[in-house]
Amino acid sequence: MQGSAKCAECLAGSRRDRPSATAQGYGAEHRDRFRTGVLERDPTCVCTDEGHKHGSPCGARSEHADHYPLSKRELRRRGLDEHHPNYGRGLCASCHARATGKHQPAGWAATPREPDVPPF
Repeated sequence: MQGSAKCAECLAGSRRDRPSATAQGYGAEHRDRFRTGVLERDPTCVCTDEGHKHGSPCGARSEHADHYPLSKRELRRRGLDEHHPNYGRGLCASCHARATGKHQPAGWAATPREPDVPPF
C-alpha cells in the first residue's frame, strides 16, 4: 500500500470506524462559540510546557482551540458547557499534537507494552 509503512493486512486491521466530527460534538456550536472564542482570545499559542523546548509561552500562531484544563469528556461528565471559551486555550499545531498525544494516546502509543520495548 503506497503512503504507509504497514502491509495491507496490518493497515486494514489498524483502521477503525469513527463517528464524524459533528457526531463527536465538533459541529457548528463548537466552531462558532468555542473555537472562535478561544482563538480570538488566544491568537498566539499559550503553551508553557517546558518539555516542548520553546519559550514560555510558545508564542507561535494559534491554530487549535484545545479543551483545557478539563477534557471535553470531563466537561460533559460534570454537566459543564463544553462550548464555552473559558474551558479552552489556543495552541499551535505542534503543541496541540504533543498535548493530545500525551493526554489522549491512540494507535501504538495506546497499546500497553513493556518499558523500552519498541512497538514493532
